[in-house]
Amino acid sequence: MRRRDDDGYTLMELMAAMAVMSIFMAIVTTAILQIYRSVGETDQSADVQNQVETAFVRLDREVRYASAISDPAQVDGDYYVEYLINRDSVNTCVELRLRPSTGQLQRREWAQAVTPTAPSAWTTLTANVALSTSGTTTVPPFTTVAADTNSLTGFRFQRLAVAFRSVTDDAVRETSVTFTALNAVGTSSLSGSGSSNSATCIEGRSVAS
Repeated sequence: MRRRDDDGYTLMELMAAMAVMSIFMAIVTTAILQIYRSVGETDQSADVQNQVETAFVRLDREVRYASAISDPAQVDGDYYVEYLINRDSVNTCVELRLRPSTGQLQRREWAQAVTPTAPSAWTTLTANVALSTSGTTTVPPFTTVAADTNSLTGFRFQRLAVAFRSVTDDAVRETSVTFTALNAVGTSSLSGSGSSNSATCIEGRSVAS
């Protein structure tokens, strides 16, 4: 018997069509979710990188005109370094702190030679950071290089190197930048002559936040 055009579909045909459509919708939904996840991870990575770049632009402006940089140190698990700048004719100490426990690079400041030392509140320059490593060795986030005041071939200004990892869900990026303090002349690396900047502004380390 020839099937008429208005016979419709059988239940089995309808169920098969629904199963095929369900599989298709599942594939499309999974693809859309992966796209959204990828876009979100990219946006997060870009935000972190923008924070890092903004922080380094600020540090470059400050450290470039610093007159002294302290010797970095680790205190209670956190890493510190200080430098001295002149703001509006006032000698101002700036302190940087990297806190591995919270993944934050922070900054605060206070007027030098004012008793008692009264630092400002900590501000976060960038978050989602971690200590860099070289093999199994932890790399300190702050390193100072003394000025070589007695050599024509040496570097005549103090330098501050900052190194850490920017950590996001999709990537880990190593960041290492060296800033030059054009007004800072520290202890000579050859003969030990000159003025030492090792204790510049370190009084702030004893002031709890």
